[in-house]
Amino acid sequence: MKRFIQVNAVLWLSTILSGCGIGLGLFPYAVNHNIKPYLQYWEKEGITSSARQSDSRECGSTLLPTARGQDDISMAREGMKHDKASYDRAMDEWQRCMIKKWYRFAGNCNSESAKEQPACGAP
Repeated sequence: MKRFIQVNAVLWLSTILSGCGIGLGLFPYAVNHNIKPYLQYWEKEGITSSARQSDSRECGSTLLPTARGQDDISMAREGMKHDKASYDRAMDEWQRCMIKKWYRFAGNCNSESAKEQPACGAP
């Protein structure tokens, strides 16, 4: 019995120290992120989710279904090239349109690439 306890303790300790314990749910703070869809980071006082979605569609986005509803956006348009530059231009246009509708971006603007976006104050 003592041998069984020692082997079990060694196995658990090696699992935890190797980082494999994260997948077992031993460290829920490391894996359970409450990440919102991108559209929910655009805030406007007194606005409902359906009104935000409608404004997003008017600005040219296509809403994608997510587990929490249709709040992720896609900038793919008919006839649009599917390269990074085209996507970036379409996303910048969409952000400017949302800003003109008095939305404020409440997401992360700390990275260098984010600072180049209209949502984070770029022209």
